[in-house]
Amino acid sequence: FIILATFCFCIGCVSDYDRVLPESEKIPVLNGVLCADSLLSINLTLSNHPNGKEFLPVENGVFRLKRNGVPISPSYTYSTDGTYTFTDTCFNGNIYEIEAEIPGYKTLNAKTVVPNKPDILLVESDKKENKRAAKIFELNIDSMGAEIHALYVFLFIGESDSNGNIRWDKRNIYCDSPFADSFNRFYDSWSPEGFIYEYENFVRFPVDNLIDNKLKSGLAFIGGSEITRFYIVAAAKEYDLYYKGGYLQRSFDPEVNLPFTYQPIFLLSNINGGAGIFSGIDLSVFDF
Repeated sequence: FIILATFCFCIGCVSDYDRVLPESEKIPVLNGVLCADSLLSINLTLSNHPNGKEFLPVENGVFRLKRNGVPISPSYTYSTDGTYTFTDTCFNGNIYEIEAEIPGYKTLNAKTVVPNKPDILLVESDKKENKRAAKIFELNIDSMGAEIHALYVFLFIGESDSNGNIRWDKRNIYCDSPFADSFNRFYDSWSPEGFIYEYENFVRFPVDNLIDNKLKSGLAFIGGSEITRFYIVAAAKEYDLYYKGGYLQRSFDPEVNLPFTYQPIFLLSNINGGAGIFSGIDLSVFDF
């Protein structure tokens, strides 16, 4: 009886939903990632059906902006995809507030901070004998402000073609820090010497994991490259939780995660009156 009950339960868990998902009421969606030393820019659209690939841009938004509590110019240039680019440049440590009015909808509002730039030192270390050719780097980060919720490290390698154009490819990263988030790592028996885990697409370091807000970590990748480029993102809380949630949603594989290991993944939204994300980041780039 127990075996039969278990079998029936499993069959019920993996059955496909083959009906049409219902339409839902459209709501305004405001997305804006404020990067230090870049113009303030947001995208404003209406939500769409889960199977929809296009979003209706909102062309007639009226905005009120504040920086550190002081109103700033709402003048903007508009792109047909719903992107509004304002005249104000974002700076580290500044707090931004936005209100957006769209006829027929509630007023949207949100608030965020552009993180201060931490002290970052990234150097290529001496080559070691490895099972496979590898490049190894040493990362040291200090002076992280309380507004930084997590650090992200991305790696791209570039190669020039016959016309001198550079083709960039994203690479996985080996990391030896015990403070890195483990959600996107996997064991690799052929890792470079001193490394155990390979991280898919990026390495995330939650600041709460760090001691005295300092980070020291080895990074590596297999192979060589003409140009090695690291992007290091210091993320405010809103961006961190939104980005990690979005990555988990995109990487979900029903054949792997169902029927027993799947858990609902909710994307963070800090837009009052609608949906989306309004958050600040600091970006540092290192080329080797």
